Amino acid sequence: MSSTSPTTPPVRTAAPSAAVRLCTGAALPMAVLTGLWITAGRALFGAGGLLVGVFAVTVLPVYLVVMGLACWHLLRDARRRPGGATTPAIAGALVCTWVLALIFGFLVPDRVEGRVFSAASAVLGPDVIGLSAGFGNTFGILTFVAAFATLALAIGQNRRGRRAAEGRPATEDEILDAAGYDGGRLG
Repeated sequence: MSSTSPTTPPVRTAAPSAAVRLCTGAALPMAVLTGLWITAGRALFGAGGLLVGVFAVTVLPVYLVVMGLACWHLLRDARRRPGGATTPAIAGALVCTWVLALIFGFLVPDRVEGRVFSAASAVLGPDVIGLSAGFGNTFGILTFVAAFATLALAIGQNRRGRRAAEGRPATEDEILDAAGYDGGRLG
């Protein structure tokens, strides 16, 4: 380093892991697949009944919009990042959402020819239908909480990435520093 160069070394970003790159590439296809699994996956186990149609016009569109928006934001940000991948936090949120969606689709019961079935009861036996229904509701709620959390993370990261790419302050600390805020010190 010469005496005229800045003393602060350049920021180095680690290359994204293979898992993070895989999550980035799988984000949109997995959003569609998990949405279809929630809606009609139980039909593969003979448990596709009235709720398939109901979920197709209620749950599936909402899930696809939320996850589609999350994918749009995370992919826009990923294009600005080294390696073209999202952040590990967003990749983790995606995986959590996918796992919860798979469990939800496995547990959600449906009525077929007057009897209640789920994929879980088809695999594990009819004794688990009560547990399947109870936990299905819980996992349905958790799936949507995770989907909205993924969307919020993706929006925030896309905003920070865009501001940083434009040379504008991206974090709260950077914004306060740029405004000359001194921490509220008097004197």
